[in-house]
Amino acid sequence: MDGAAGVRAWADGRPAPALRGRVLAYSGYRETTPAPVRRRETPAGELILIIGFGDPHQAQATPDAGDLSPFTSFVAGFHDRPILTGHDGRQCGVQIRLDPLGAFSLLGVPAHELGNRVVALADLIGPAAGRWTERLEGAGSWPVRFRLLDALLTERAEAGPVPSPEIVSAWRTMRAAHGAVPIGELAAAAGCGHRHLVARFRQQVGTTPKTAARVLRYARAARLLARGSLPPAEVAAVCGYADQAHLTREFTRFAATTPAVVRRWAG
Repeated sequence: MDGAAGVRAWADGRPAPALRGRVLAYSGYRETTPAPVRRRETPAGELILIIGFGDPHQAQATPDAGDLSPFTSFVAGFHDRPILTGHDGRQCGVQIRLDPLGAFSLLGVPAHELGNRVVALADLIGPAAGRWTERLEGAGSWPVRFRLLDALLTERAEAGPVPSPEIVSAWRTMRAAHGAVPIGELAAAAGCGHRHLVARFRQQVGTTPKTAARVLRYARAARLLARGSLPPAEVAAVCGYADQAHLTREFTRFAATTPAVVRRWAG
């Protein structure tokens, strides 16, 4: 896409079957703009891995950090608050959307250490980060890069930790219900106690079950509002909020804006 606002090009890819469920999607991108760009990224119940080529990206190291820091390649952990990102006029690279449990296996660190943080990829996987960047940047096309990612990520996943069966069960149930499931039911279905579930969930997903459920419910509400077909009051009812005021409070927390504003963006 070319125009007065700059140049934007992207390519989407699907991970190999062996990675699906752990790796959600690939997106290659290139963007140039006449001025710096700043964006607010809101929680989505997943982790983002960016492998950048050339000019650094900009991101807040934590949602509370006012200034943006330069990152070439980085991981954005499970967030429950909006975070600012951007670039100074040019960015190019590949984005990998990760399921939290997939990220736990791929990155090999306790997930809560990444919660509400942006961390340089080199700090997580060491010199391999530089090798990944060099090989991906040197590949001849986006399809070739995506197949190379399949190989790199499969190797990491096979060598990484395996999520606990009870957490896999709890996360899948929670995600399918868009967060609308009592935590006690999750623990009972997983055959473990509440305290055990909370501790393991935080270690492997990156936050508590209660917070994760709120994020998933918010993300569903945001998607419905972005389509522009339902008013906030109906979205609140569909997503299980007590009322529109409850929906508005959650949007203030997770998106730093209101449901009405999100719906106007859709128009």
